[in-house]
This record gives sequence, structure tokens and C-alpha cells, in this order.
Amino acid sequence: MQGNKEIRISTVEAPKLAEAGLLYSIVAFLLLSAGAYFQGRNFISGILITEFIIILLPPLILLIVRKYDIPGVLRLNRVSLLNLFIIFCMMLLSLWIVTILNLFNLWLLKAIFGRVSVSSVPITESSMLVNILLIGGSAGICEEVMFRGVIQRSLERLGVFWSILITGFIFGLFHMDFQKLLGTFLLGVLIGFIVYRTNSLFAGMFAHFTNNSLAVIISSLASKITKTTQVQAGETLNDAFTMLESMPPAQLIGVLVFYVFSALFCAGALAGLIWAFVKNTSKTYETVPQTKTQKKALVVLAFLPGLAAIAFIYVVTALGLSGVRLDFLSRLFGG
Repeated sequence: MQGNKEIRISTVEAPKLAEAGLLYSIVAFLLLSAGAYFQGRNFISGILITEFIIILLPPLILLIVRKYDIPGVLRLNRVSLLNLFIIFCMMLLSLWIVTILNLFNLWLLKAIFGRVSVSSVPITESSMLVNILLIGGSAGICEEVMFRGVIQRSLERLGVFWSILITGFIFGLFHMDFQKLLGTFLLGVLIGFIVYRTNSLFAGMFAHFTNNSLAVIISSLASKITKTTQVQAGETLNDAFTMLESMPPAQLIGVLVFYVFSALFCAGALAGLIWAFVKNTSKTYETVPQTKTQKKALVVLAFLPGLAAIAFIYVVTALGLSGVRLDFLSRLFGG
């Protein structure tokens, strides 16, 4: 007891750190090989194969083979309607903050490499509902099981703060797009916090689904209004950055002030929602005791292959932005 507040301590046995690292590495290699192959052949079936077979199946196999308590590890607990409403508002406000972070991310890369290559939300020619289910639903279920369900749960033996932070970071890296790394990292941290406080993976799935679905809707409407393709959107963004750089100092400061203050306004509102969320989840979250971990070298080695493979993709992207031709990679991956 702490004052009049009862502290609930989790007794669930989580997967070991080495198992989480190997899971991350195996899925990263499968994503870069089989995932790229199937998505290249047919985007819709490729996304479904990637999400449900490459991303969802390995963590489920791990939990089943190692005989872990699946409902306990994955936190398959109910979440209240009030919390779902607060989470929806949190994701709605965070969308603009993430957008500004990604613009800052892109601006830095533009300053370093001279240009950026924008990868917009992948939208098919199907209806908006199909795109929402495809991009929002499949990712919301499958990626949450792997990252917040298994990996974050495993890393909690290092402490809750570090588990949320590290999982958010490797979640951002996993998306293979360092042009949006800052925004994806923030989303990963926010969703990890939501899952921990509600003690429910369903809350994380809902948050992930909400973010992706909002992105699909906005991207779909924007493409219809502007009638631009992804390539044209990238060229427009490069032109916009060039225009910003050529603005008179006073005008540039005005633009920056608008973005900064709009982000601060959303951040303030988001902080208020997080406060309400924390108050409303005071009886649902469980304190996770820190335990002695395995040898650190073994843990790092388990994650290292996957991180190295992803780092290779980032280096290739950087070289491409720098104008270095990498035709052999296109032939290697069937491009």
C-alpha cells in the first residue's frame, strides 16, 4: 500500500529478452525479403501476408511453443469506453504534432542531402473502407501483438520507462523510413504508454488503428483534392522547402512561429488528455518489478542482426538521396 492506494504488481512471466531480440531480428529479415517480394507482386495481398504471416505469426508461435500465458503476456483485458474516447482524442491531437515532427525530420534531411523522397500513406484504388481496414486494421492488430504485446512486455524487466522508450524506438526503425522516424518513434512511445496504463493490448490496437485510419482518410482526401501522385507530392515538398529557404527572414520566422505555436497548443491539449487518462487508469495498470536480466551481450546480439539489416536499408536510402546510383540493389530485390 502507498497511502490509500493499492499497488498492483504483475506476476505474468514475460518472454525472455533474448527471445524478444531474436523475434525482432527474424521478423526484420522476413520483412525485407519475403515482405518486399509479396508486396512487389500485389500490394493488397502482400500487405495481408506481411502483417498476418510475417509480423503476427512469429510472436504467436513463440508464445505457444514456449508455453507462455498468452492472455496474460499480451494483456488481453477489457478497456472502458471512456478510455477509448480519451485515446481517440489523444491520437487526433498527436497527429498534428507527428506531422510537424516529420516535417522537421524531412527538413533536416533536405539540409543534409539536398532533397527528400517522400513515401506517402500507401493507398490502393479500392474504396476508403478497404484502405482503412487494410492499413489501419491489419497493422493495428499485428504490429501491436509483436511490439507492445511481446517485445515491450519482455523489455519491462529493464523498467517500464525504458521498455516503452526502447520499444518505441525499434518500432520506429522497423518502418524502414528514417524520413519519418521522429514521428513514428513518438507514436510508438505514446501507444506503449497507453497499453501499459490500461493494461490492455486492445487499447493499443485501437490507438494504432485510429492513427493509421486518420492518416488514410487525410491522405485520400488530399490526393483527390490536389489530384497529385506520390511522386508529384514529393516534388511539391522539395519545392516547398526550397521556397522556405529563399524566404525573407521575417516571413520565415512567421511561418516557423505558426508551426511551433500550433504544435505547442496541441501538445498542451494532449498533456491535459494524458493527465485525465492517467487519473482514469489509476486502477488498471500493474507495476512491473525489475528483475535480473540475462547477460547484456547476449541480449544485444539477439537484437543486432535485425537492427543491422534495418541500418543497411537506411544507409542505402541515404546514399540514394545523395545521388549515388544503386542499380545492383534494384536487380537484387527484383526492382
